[in-house]
Amino acid sequence: MRVDMFKVIVERPRRWKSDGTAAARRRDDLDGPAMLGMRAGYGYRALNENLNPLRRYLHAQVGRPWNKVFGEICAHIDRRNTVQQHIRQHIEDFIAIDVAWHDGQWVDLKWRCSQFRAAPGLSQPLFVDPTSGLIRVNENFGRWRRLKRERKRAEEASAATRRRVLDASTMLLKLDECWFHVEVAPLPEWTAREVHRRGPPRRAPYAEPRFDVVLKRKTSRAQSSDNDARKRLYGDIRLYGVHKRQISRREMEQHGLRATHASDELNSRIPPRHL
Repeated sequence: MRVDMFKVIVERPRRWKSDGTAAARRRDDLDGPAMLGMRAGYGYRALNENLNPLRRYLHAQVGRPWNKVFGEICAHIDRRNTVQQHIRQHIEDFIAIDVAWHDGQWVDLKWRCSQFRAAPGLSQPLFVDPTSGLIRVNENFGRWRRLKRERKRAEEASAATRRRVLDASTMLLKLDECWFHVEVAPLPEWTAREVHRRGPPRRAPYAEPRFDVVLKRKTSRAQSSDNDARKRLYGDIRLYGVHKRQISRREMEQHGLRATHASDELNSRIPPRHL
């Protein structure tokens, strides 16, 4: 391991500075607090770490005993130094140390919350074999990415069977096995209004609600509990249903939709009458 590994990883210029904090908005607000800290609202510099040397070093140790590799790391890193100790915190981002075989897969015991909750699978590219103590390659690394892409494709395919977007403000939705023509609009943006609670009035963020004809209740940007429902219905959490009507059989034929009414299913089962 390089003697100056901690310098290569940690000692780099920081990149960007956070902004848009609540303190920054209050600093420019005439109705804000009379006093704020000197650094309030000015943000902090983000870290700019180069972890590739550490990753390459650990990958080069595949097949070696973890105890020897960890001994080499400790020989060049002083835990009394905050900067060098920071490297130790990134080691387990690339290699799982406390590992066990459970239900046909390797699991990371470090993230086990309790004995009643199973440990998750390995998310690191390397792991320490508990039987031999050697560093091994995680063959299933990146599997969660593939599963995520497959899940996204399945959700898009499922959405295509129950939603047809006509334009920016109209779409066809399948609700209770019936197709409806739904007009949508964006929810009102966040605004500020005066609030009177235990003291002088102050300005607080406010999202004006709107009645959603599909959800059959009022909703707004502040109601995060409706985000999943709006995402599933309209494909965007910022939209809500303004008006809806059930489309006719002729409109369904124009859009290439199949009739799924209960009466249609019943008529399809009745044999035709012979006159």
